[in-house]
Amino acid sequence: MQRLLRIKQLAHTYVAYPSAVHTRFEHSLGAMHVSGRMCERLGIITERNRRIVRIAVLLHDIGHGPFSHVFEKILEYTTNGKYSHEDIGKKMLENDKELSSILGKDLKSDILNLYDEEESIESQILSSSLDADKLDYLRRDTHHIGAAYGLFDFERVIRNLAVIKDGKDKYIGIEEKGKDALENYRLARYLMHSQVYEHHARLIADDMFIRAVKFAMKENIIDKDLLNPDKNLYKFLNYYRTLDDYNIQYVIMQKSKAKAKELITAIQNRQLFKRAYNIPLTSQAIPSYVKREKLSYMDEQQISKLEKKIGDEASIDPADIFVHIQSINIKLYERFEYAKSRKERPILVHRPDCTPSGMDEESPFTAEFTHVRRLYVFCPFKVRKKVAKAAESVIGIPNRYDPRKKIFP
Repeated sequence: MQRLLRIKQLAHTYVAYPSAVHTRFEHSLGAMHVSGRMCERLGIITERNRRIVRIAVLLHDIGHGPFSHVFEKILEYTTNGKYSHEDIGKKMLENDKELSSILGKDLKSDILNLYDEEESIESQILSSSLDADKLDYLRRDTHHIGAAYGLFDFERVIRNLAVIKDGKDKYIGIEEKGKDALENYRLARYLMHSQVYEHHARLIADDMFIRAVKFAMKENIIDKDLLNPDKNLYKFLNYYRTLDDYNIQYVIMQKSKAKAKELITAIQNRQLFKRAYNIPLTSQAIPSYVKREKLSYMDEQQISKLEKKIGDEASIDPADIFVHIQSINIKLYERFEYAKSRKERPILVHRPDCTPSGMDEESPFTAEFTHVRRLYVFCPFKVRKKVAKAAESVIGIPNRYDPRKKIFP
């Protein structure tokens, strides 16, 4: 838990919003408090289960690595996409002797079972479309960035939480009189993604960090096998527990003699790579469905090939070219017909006649399209004009210039 004090909640978002330096630790405490409020309001949860929920929510982020969700890209690289931070958290809970000693066998087992459930009210407080995690981080992130995008009436949402029954199944929903506050919550989540979590400056800082870590692995500064639980779980957990935002940068800065150090130095000095090329992945910008789909769903290998082509065209080292496919997918605005799992299902509204309806049907603002996609090409500032021309030539789609002419002054 104390390691989370050294892991930023919003990774490199501070490059765009300088005060966004709060940590996973304070969020975990806040989410635990919110989960207790939810249990009290719903009124059907026993005191023991309330304790289980609070501890499970407190521990829900212990599996995060340096710079939070960014490090999951590293885990995808080292484990072929097999492990997420939730999976690592479970491994820690299952195998950490100190945690086991504190919790005891029965409580530890109950918490692990809760992580695997999808049906119970308790599991929905832990993870759902309206869970303690989201209710805390939206307001907390908004407070620290100093902008109002994530504000919503938290107290009204809490006061109007309801248990909605459908046969034997029970779901967390909202009373009809609280649906406007819930609409505000949904919009807040969308705006935080579009204006904060997916800010272009944060995207490139994250990408530069990821590339720096991969280069560090090639220099044998970071052992790739130590970041794979399947190689040796004991060594993995011991190593992973030592990782935080600061020491991973320190190791790279001290030991790297090549590109890894150069990228970390650039991030620390806020000498970020700049946008040279950007296009929306829409039918208006790219009429060809085949071309649009190909660009939208490129995998890591295809992106690397595109970066090399652009670099060769511009006579620039491909290591200085970053192609980023931005995809903003807000599940709370997805119609129930397209929901992929129960955890992503639209929030239910409890009507006075006791017939539940979905918030997507109650709201006049439900979006028909949940994905917002854009393709960026980033590069060093001094070569962005060359890279812009090269990207336009290689990709074959006209560049979208900044209307204020600040991208190409």
